[in-house]
Amino acid sequence: MSSNRGSMVVESVILAPVFVLFLVFVTFAGRVAATKHELNLAADVAAREASMSRSGSMINSAVEAARISMLEHRSSCRSFHTRVKKSIVSGVTQVEVVTSCRVDIAGLSLLGVHTPTLKSTSREVIDVYRHP
Repeated sequence: MSSNRGSMVVESVILAPVFVLFLVFVTFAGRVAATKHELNLAADVAAREASMSRSGSMINSAVEAARISMLEHRSSCRSFHTRVKKSIVSGVTQVEVVTSCRVDIAGLSLLGVHTPTLKSTSREVIDVYRHP
């Protein structure tokens, strides 16, 4: 019985760092997934807003809608960008919004990963009954 003495301490010392790394990885994966969802939502909101806006204010409306959406969801984004492009495909006018950001991985440097950059695209057909 005395030969097993201290084995629990040795096992704890070996497994504790692995468990901590696992928890940090789960936190990282959760943060990336949540940010990707928020980015998709911001692109969708911006595209819808742009499709209903007047041509002159389309870009400003879309950028502002995306910014507000990200702020409302308290996104963990750094350097958030929105790009709006209007195009005609098969005779149908549509607007494309691309949102991108770098995920804030503050506190997760233990993994040694680079800051991921995420991108989301959303398209909407421009509403023909919008205000002129």
